[in-house]
Amino acid sequence: MRRAAFIGLCCLLAVCGCAHQAPVQIADIGALASCSDTSAQKIGIAASVLPVEIPAELRAPGSTTGVFARRVVVTFARGSLQPGTSLLWTRLSLRTLGGTVAGWTRLQSDGVLIDVASPASARKRRAQSANDEVAAIEPGPGYITIERTSRTSRGVSSALSLDVLVAPGGVRIDEPAMRIPQLWSKEGTPLSPETLQIDLVPLRHAPGYDTLEADVVLDFVAVPRRGGVDSAVPCISSAQIRAILVDRDAVRPALWDLGVSSLNGPRARWLALSSPEMGVVRAVFESPEAATSFANWIRATQSMRAGAYGLGLFQRAGRTPLRPLVPVDLSSTETFRPLTADDARALRVGPLGEP
Repeated sequence: MRRAAFIGLCCLLAVCGCAHQAPVQIADIGALASCSDTSAQKIGIAASVLPVEIPAELRAPGSTTGVFARRVVVTFARGSLQPGTSLLWTRLSLRTLGGTVAGWTRLQSDGVLIDVASPASARKRRAQSANDEVAAIEPGPGYITIERTSRTSRGVSSALSLDVLVAPGGVRIDEPAMRIPQLWSKEGTPLSPETLQIDLVPLRHAPGYDTLEADVVLDFVAVPRRGGVDSAVPCISSAQIRAILVDRDAVRPALWDLGVSSLNGPRARWLALSSPEMGVVRAVFESPEAATSFANWIRATQSMRAGAYGLGLFQRAGRTPLRPLVPVDLSSTETFRPLTADDARALRVGPLGEP
């Protein structure tokens, strides 16, 4: 993904022609008066976030696991700018909370288009542009910043669209999921515990599934209009908004587990496998149907073993209920105890880590 951002910067230089024509010069930004001092209007911005596909040209096997592509469109809120106000310079910053920036693939406004995956279309859009802009992009692990200036007196566009790649949580973890080729005979009777085959297959996912948000900050230099004419005196201002880039439903892995709860209460203990070779491993399934079938098999056989593993329950210490979704740790292993018949009857299926 860093390669994507680097390629995009090269496209920026090629498409915008930054080295051939200097942008409109602005006086020392720090010396400009605040737009709030010259206008009674409250300036705000709006940000909309849409899921998009990662371009096929930028995908490498395994490189996009746990990475999400989002199109962030930032505009001024309704009534924030008087009609005819010119924007001489803008700096858009996205700083993530709950994840990192893995790269970017596309930047578009009325005056510039940089498309990492389709540089030819970017050049065509550049040739058709009537309001050319110069853009400089600086990505980092937890942020991305875009500065724009105009080569003409018309200024830069008030709207900007950015396709950004983000990775929720921290380093990906491998969660062993249970795959059982057969639980029931053709006659519908449960297979005996000693003949059961259980394969543990590692599945990679984020270590947690809280939302990934971003603080979106737009700094800008504007020439406001007063009484229908330009003031000819630029001013500087800033507006900020927080946006959800990836919600919990998108981050949550498509995995399920079995837990036990009191009547009408949340699940507080979770089913796990135990063996001398591996210790305690949480029982994780790739579908709710697989989890339900295994729970029914336990009830039908009344067995406290499955294949080479003992069955039991563990309780997560500290965090509630099981976040981040790290593998079972020592404190959880110490709470493990064998499954009972009452526990088997109370087993309930739920999304991984949810109560």
